[in-house]
Amino acid sequence: MSTSKGLRLLAALLMVAGCSHIRNAREAQEKVEASGRGDKPAFGLVYLKRAPLEQLVAFAMTNRPSVVNARLAVEDARLAIKEAAPDAPLLSDSPWTTPLFTVNGAYEEATQGMALGHGFGDMNRKPSAGISVSLLVYDFGRFSARSKQLAEATVSAEMQLATIGYEVFNEVASSYFTFLEKCALFEVARTNEILYANHLARAEARQQAGEAYRLDVLRARLDLANARKAVVAASNLVDTSGAKLMNALGVDASRGTWQQVIGNPGLGMDTVKRGFARTFYKVDEAYDFARTNTPVMCVKRANLRAASFAVDYAVADAMPKITVSSGFSWTDPLWVFKWGAAAAYSLSTGLRQFVNIDRSVVSMKKAETEVVKAEQQLSVDLEVAIANRDNSVAAIESAIASVKSAKENLDTVQEQLSVGYVSRIELSDAIASHSVATGDAIVAFYDGQRAEAALFALVGKYPVYKEEIVRGGK
Repeated sequence: MSTSKGLRLLAALLMVAGCSHIRNAREAQEKVEASGRGDKPAFGLVYLKRAPLEQLVAFAMTNRPSVVNARLAVEDARLAIKEAAPDAPLLSDSPWTTPLFTVNGAYEEATQGMALGHGFGDMNRKPSAGISVSLLVYDFGRFSARSKQLAEATVSAEMQLATIGYEVFNEVASSYFTFLEKCALFEVARTNEILYANHLARAEARQQAGEAYRLDVLRARLDLANARKAVVAASNLVDTSGAKLMNALGVDASRGTWQQVIGNPGLGMDTVKRGFARTFYKVDEAYDFARTNTPVMCVKRANLRAASFAVDYAVADAMPKITVSSGFSWTDPLWVFKWGAAAAYSLSTGLRQFVNIDRSVVSMKKAETEVVKAEQQLSVDLEVAIANRDNSVAAIESAIASVKSAKENLDTVQEQLSVGYVSRIELSDAIASHSVATGDAIVAFYDGQRAEAALFALVGKYPVYKEEIVRGGK
């Protein structure tokens, strides 16, 4: 077989060996071309109306770019382990990845020398081919330290993925409860508007009958105007919270507005929606569990272990390398086989390698301080979240009592107003008191739900959903 045919066969074998990787790379390039051009995504509208919180969280986990990036980071960390496999020495747990094969082929042509008065001679053809193998026999622990460092980097990437998952969960849950809260407060504002409108109609009727002063009508009109302004403000807050919930879900405007995707839950002002049951654990027991289980702490500890293995690598890198090699080559008409062994140590960079050891130790100490810093921040965050949880319970109990009292007062004032025993000022104050008490109860309830959601992420426990409708008074 001619040398040119052999080279073509060699190229074909290399293409076959890497064809699946090349094909995957080309397909990936084709998929991102549309994003590179800025083409409009070919996605339809999303419909999540009446969807429970658990379903919303699951949807966000597959649509948020941050989750996708975290998954890709895990895949890249695992590929880095595979990429380092050929660096294993012969004396290791994976000696089959050690041989480094090199195949080469060449074909050269040149003319012979030209004498005075004569033309060029015949062409001189020199085909050649060869194969060689190099084995790293022992590297004094370089590969072992590097592989352990990459393994811890993979653990860190996996825990970072879990951290991003908890962050997305917390964002969706917090945005969801805030949206429900604003919708309920909007209903409170609308109810106030109706009450003040009825009050104005009654004041105008009494004025016509000569039973009320013009000042009473003017004040009633002012109260109604303020109530309408409050409705507009509450409506804007609903729109804003709906947009934030859409962002937390990973849905942009091309897939629908919040009115199309989520819609108003229509719970009213005397109904709230629970997502999680109340927890009762204290700060100390939560901290003992969280410091070894929450993904944030797992990331920091994996980074510290990786930094320790980096010190091992720096120490090993200051040692020599022992290699053996052999080769077989053909150059027409010669066949050559050669082999050799070598122990190499670079004296010129020895000082730099020792400095690398010192720098790796500094990096390890910095990673340790990151662990301590994360533990302190975790402690503070747990104290705040548990305090918010407990405060919300007390606030709910106080607000419910206020709502009952304000409702009784409003009903009494309305009854007495019909017979002229109270003034329009007392009615206006009764409406405002009932509105404030109802709003406080709604906010206190959803503050507690947001605190419970935050605690799942801080402690590192999988969310346990208990979704139910809670009617007023319960």
